[in-house]
Amino acid sequence: MEAIKSFDQLRTQLKNSGERVRVAVVWAHDGHTPEAVRRAVSDGFATAIFVGHREETLAAVNLTAEMEHLSFVNADSPEEASAAAVALVREGKADVIMKGLVNTDVLLRAVLNKQTGILPYLDEEKTKRAVLTHIAVVDIPRLKRLLFITDAAVIPNPTVEQRAAQIRYASHLCHCFGIEQPRIAMLHCTEKTSEKFPITLDYAALKERAEAGEFGDILLDGPLDLLCSLSPEGLADKHLESKLEGKADVLMFSDIEMGNGVYKSFTLFADALIAGMLFGPQCPVVLTSRGDSIDAKFCSLCAAIAVSKR
Repeated sequence: MEAIKSFDQLRTQLKNSGERVRVAVVWAHDGHTPEAVRRAVSDGFATAIFVGHREETLAAVNLTAEMEHLSFVNADSPEEASAAAVALVREGKADVIMKGLVNTDVLLRAVLNKQTGILPYLDEEKTKRAVLTHIAVVDIPRLKRLLFITDAAVIPNPTVEQRAAQIRYASHLCHCFGIEQPRIAMLHCTEKTSEKFPITLDYAALKERAEAGEFGDILLDGPLDLLCSLSPEGLADKHLESKLEGKADVLMFSDIEMGNGVYKSFTLFADALIAGMLFGPQCPVVLTSRGDSIDAKFCSLCAAIAVSKR
């Protein structure tokens, strides 16, 4: 599979696949969400199940041409719509969940519900659940390839095991985009391992696990700063060596504060288009902001659909 280097290329690949993925759309009463979904349906790679008020959804966007591939499930509140969308996944009737005009905490409560949610257990005794985290795909024009970042939205200070899960998820996401050997940079303000920064000791432990083959065919390095992760010249200027060679595919942030700041800097200063989703649940969950543009929501849906196919 050829590596996908832009959202335009991703869209073309999905259009050419000839396969539609079932998307449960939660409370799509804004204009941006149903329009993003309409594009995917019109392009031929999605069918949509709108969960909420049918009349409000149809009033937001003209969906006349796409009605053959749409269905509606009535719900009287965002909470009811979130629970109904999760139930569709559990029943095998939906492959992706997409957030509409609903607060993130409302949707997450439905996803994480211990009785009716879709965050799977990892053991037969049902004592350990999968890690829930956020991963975003970033299209920066000057970079001329896609970048993957985690976690700027969910986990404040990841533990070692949460970081291990992020490595696995990010690697899988890269494979969905045709990157056979993902290069993953663990970010920090320094390139040295030191007890002054305990997180760098976690990074060292994860590198040992990677070298032992735990995460498959990846290149993992850190601590590295942002410059050395993405710039071969910056790495050379500092007289440093890294197996990533300044060509990281994935940036793993030290904490949510760093992640959120870099995430917003990409959009503000680098004209980046960013698509985000949750990993960990039984299916990809498109978790965009209610204020995100139509393009951002559409690209997030495209990325989630690509993941659902793998």
